[in-house]
Amino acid sequence: MKNLDQIRAQNALGIGIGQGAGEGDSVTKKVTAMVRENGLLGALAFAIEKEHGYSDVFNAVVNHLVVVERLPEQQGGWQLRNFMNFLCGLNSSALRSLTAEVLAYLSYLRRFS
Repeated sequence: MKNLDQIRAQNALGIGIGQGAGEGDSVTKKVTAMVRENGLLGALAFAIEKEHGYSDVFNAVVNHLVVVERLPEQQGGWQLRNFMNFLCGLNSSALRSLTAEVLAYLSYLRRFS
């Protein structure tokens, strides 16, 4: 049985964020800082608005959360706006816990970008 760190690393490995060398790392670092400074909802709102690169990071996050069963599977997959609606319906404790998991996953995603 794999531990959560192994699952995070496996999910982050091979995710291609960004087009050029170093671009994915830069976007992932920015998203990590945005989540820490503005919260998960604020960072996701920015990603939905800007899209370029940021939406790729959040799509990877959503896929990871489904794999670790922190998000239910949705027929047709998750759209970022649906993810935002899901987050808005959580209580503060659940949102804080999900944010901690997102930050832990982003640390691996940044290493492999």
